[in-house]
Amino acid sequence: MILPKRTFPKAQGKKVNTLGSQAENLPFYVKECGYCSEKKFKLGSTNNYSDYLLLYSLDGVVRFTKDTHTQYVSHDKIIVTSCNVPLTFTRTSKEWNYFYVIIGGAHSKFYYNMIRNRSCVFSTSPLSSILDLFIEIYNLHYKNDMDDNIKSCLLIHKLLYELYKISTNIENTKNITPVQETIINNVIKYISKNYKHDLSLDTICNEVSFSKYYFCKIFKEHMGVTIHQYISEYRVEKSKDLLTYSKLSINAIATSVGFKNTLTYSRSFERSMHMTPTEYRKYF
Repeated sequence: MILPKRTFPKAQGKKVNTLGSQAENLPFYVKECGYCSEKKFKLGSTNNYSDYLLLYSLDGVVRFTKDTHTQYVSHDKIIVTSCNVPLTFTRTSKEWNYFYVIIGGAHSKFYYNMIRNRSCVFSTSPLSSILDLFIEIYNLHYKNDMDDNIKSCLLIHKLLYELYKISTNIENTKNITPVQETIINNVIKYISKNYKHDLSLDTICNEVSFSKYYFCKIFKEHMGVTIHQYISEYRVEKSKDLLTYSKLSINAIATSVGFKNTLTYSRSFERSMHMTPTEYRKYF
């Protein structure tokens, strides 16, 4: 399914809710939100146990440190964490753009405890509605406007429900057998070595000696996307460095990362990055 191109905010920035106690009485309310590309983003000194951070990493790679634990987070990852300890995000790539929202409210702790995980990181697909919810939340106004606060309450509820569905899927995939997990890992390694060549479903299933139906089923359960989506997004990711650091034509780049033609590459790139390869090359 090809989604329409998203309309991102015209300008980056941060918004703080000034409505006070009226908003705080809602099940969920936005304390602060932003659409940013900062080199370093820090939280923790002014927040508390009743505040929760939801952050959508749009692109690039960022080093995420919670208290003393550090991990690296790439594009289309969502960080969900309480704000009771210092949180630091340090950009490690050339660019890092992200949406974030700090929420509170009477129901926020309950929902947070339902979806929380040890890593604080959720993987999603750019095809999901989660990014659209972040954009809608940021586009609202939070100054003396109860109507927008009620709208944001409903959007946060939708966002947390989508994350709950992801967390439920994660729990279900924990039942995957060691043999299945080994097969998935072998396929991922195979793709990383052969993404420049033809990677039909038959070729991959012959490599792991699995039926197409069974393999597609466990791959989707384990990875959260179909095998075709994974290959396409992997090739798009590989093409980004060529767009930034080489002078190859768009057609040459498409061929070099395994796409059959420029049109397929351009459509896949725009579906994943919400801009054309030419636009990406211009801005990055």
